[in-house]
Amino acid sequence: MITHMKEKGSALVVVLFVISGLTLIGLAMLGSATLSLKAASVGADDAELFYIAEAGLERMIGDVTCSLVGQPDLDHIFDNYVMLHMTHGRSRGTDGTAGTADDSGRDYVDVQHGRGTYTIDILCYPSTVAEARDLEFVDMNIRSTATVGSQTKTVSSVIRLKLIPSRVFDNAYFMNNFGWMRGWSCGSLYMHGNLRANGDIKLYNSCVRGRGTPYYEKIVVNDLIGRIHDGGLIAGGQILGADDVQGDYADPANQHEYQDVIPMPNLSDLSIYVKSAREWNGGTDGADDTWGTPDDTGGSTLQVWDQALGRYRTYRGCIGCNLGPDATWGTADDFYGRDGVANTDDDESPFMVLDGRTQPIIIDGPVVIGSPGADGIWNTNDEWDATGLRPMTGAVIIVGRVSGQGSIYTPGNIYLPDQLVYDNPTRPHLPGNGTPPGTGYGNSVSTNYASMAEEDIEGWRQLTTATSPAGTYQVRDADMLGLFARENIIIGRFTNGAYWGSVDGWLADPDNESKEDLGQDNLPSTGDTNEGNNVWDVRTYNSSGTNQCGSGLIPAGYSDGDVIPGSGEDLDGDGRYDATIVRGSLNAQGIPSSGSSSFAFPEDINDRLDSSAGNPNTAPPIDTDGDGMIWRGSPFWTDNATNHSWGEIAPNLPQTDSVAAVLYTNHAIAGVQIRGPSGFHEYFGAFVARVEATVGSSISVFTHDPRLLGGAKDFGLYLPREKAIEVRAWKEEIVE
Repeated sequence: MITHMKEKGSALVVVLFVISGLTLIGLAMLGSATLSLKAASVGADDAELFYIAEAGLERMIGDVTCSLVGQPDLDHIFDNYVMLHMTHGRSRGTDGTAGTADDSGRDYVDVQHGRGTYTIDILCYPSTVAEARDLEFVDMNIRSTATVGSQTKTVSSVIRLKLIPSRVFDNAYFMNNFGWMRGWSCGSLYMHGNLRANGDIKLYNSCVRGRGTPYYEKIVVNDLIGRIHDGGLIAGGQILGADDVQGDYADPANQHEYQDVIPMPNLSDLSIYVKSAREWNGGTDGADDTWGTPDDTGGSTLQVWDQALGRYRTYRGCIGCNLGPDATWGTADDFYGRDGVANTDDDESPFMVLDGRTQPIIIDGPVVIGSPGADGIWNTNDEWDATGLRPMTGAVIIVGRVSGQGSIYTPGNIYLPDQLVYDNPTRPHLPGNGTPPGTGYGNSVSTNYASMAEEDIEGWRQLTTATSPAGTYQVRDADMLGLFARENIIIGRFTNGAYWGSVDGWLADPDNESKEDLGQDNLPSTGDTNEGNNVWDVRTYNSSGTNQCGSGLIPAGYSDGDVIPGSGEDLDGDGRYDATIVRGSLNAQGIPSSGSSSFAFPEDINDRLDSSAGNPNTAPPIDTDGDGMIWRGSPFWTDNATNHSWGEIAPNLPQTDSVAAVLYTNHAIAGVQIRGPSGFHEYFGAFVARVEATVGSSISVFTHDPRLLGGAKDFGLYLPREKAIEVRAWKEEIVE
């Protein structure tokens, strides 16, 4: 029986975690919810002083929050904070101490509020932008002094500004939209982990069987601290049609409605991932202080077997992001790789073919594939062609076996034409009851429940090949791969093939709407303000500061009138309008005409073609490295022919046991997969998107990899980051 799943994306709403645009009302709620300064059992004047001081803190937190939203470049997110600090009390007077009477340049001095005033001082902050860029987080001590007549009261708060691994990866299946499960009969769909959506979960009485992954307040190394609940079905709205769910999902205690929205990280700016790739394994930019030149050291690695050469080709850090030895973008040597030599194995490619069928692909750390354009800055106009569409640069085709631990980031699409499996999978497959703890589940996918007992999860996560008896277990040192696409993830055969008409139908369904005209809640079919008004409702930068909540700060590279990425209906944070996601025509070059969120791929996949030609699909091949072979990334074929077809590597139907990877896109996961010889088709890791249009046959299993809890960096995976503000403490100060 063919089964369908389709989901919907929701707004990037903020509680303490900030990604998208915020209203002043929302900021006031944030401040009052987190600062909650109690004034019980004190006099009226004292209570009023508290109230006024609190108002000052809330205003400053609002500025900090909007400063965070207004800086789309994750590698420079603290730049605006430093500038904001310089505006609000950063200039020290002759005593050299911030926050004292001789400071100058503060905007918020004696601001009228009620019967009194407040004055803001900011303490403890990086002095320069360069210093801030070396930090993973900064603590900002904001001090608000209220004055009513001759009385004063000072209240301070410590605000931590940081990037954190996104929490969407705590789930087996997550949609930034409605979660739809339609047509699943009993025994056809199993969930080892949470099924979560930022909107409603609509089950249509499908017989989904599942056990959730527990949520914890925090995770320190391998200690799971503060179990919140056992997970299960988790919705930002309602859970509808759950009458036939089975297993732990059927327990009302595991059905969680009206939960906080989890913001989706945006991959429009890949600078922080490039930075992580280059600095992996202690990498440095060498004596010339310039990344992408020959004296660079270390960095992440990606090795792909070249059957024709009988050896691995090795790529490092960022493929397509290199300046070349002249350290200047847009010049002839930009095609040089990390070794600084033209026409060698680490040169960039228009897109990467990662073929692990003969020998496994080997990865270590985060790898970025794709180019930020000639200006070297991600998400700027030179990454698009004259019609506003993204070229094919950065697309990835991956198939076969993968070894190692690491992530692949791309500004394009990721294609999974056939099975993708780990060369050294986790043993046991999931936590279970055994001795030592966590070892009792088994080594392959099963319909049996894994144990989610805290002792078993912790025990499973620390198993290695050295755990007695040696060689029996492997978890901490087992393979782990993240596939993170800015655009879409396409599963199975792209061109024609059975069931693709169903996929197209699901993408076009009104309740699966992905067009960026979804109103304030960014959900379809809710009839809220601005939904379906044929206007792209977003905010723009302006020097008056109206859209930056008073700070008036505009990031480098942006001007008055530019769209604030991620604001309003800009769901993917690229600052460009996207129409409904569709599959392009078979002969399309790059992105089809419906917009930059859609996907296409030519019928003929040739080896290494001339990417400088007008149409790289018909241009003559070039021998890139002079070895007598034609290749593109890693070759699927070892001959010089240019007429190989997609169907040669994408079977119809693709009958596979596993897609072993953490899948993420803020657009669509779409495609066709049929169960393999084992009788199952399993997604092992996490399955996360804005919308989803997959068609398959029973029995399907979505399995959450518990190594993702806490961010997975200890397991070699650098997950997409989200911006966050944390109110850590407040106190009344005695000022002499």
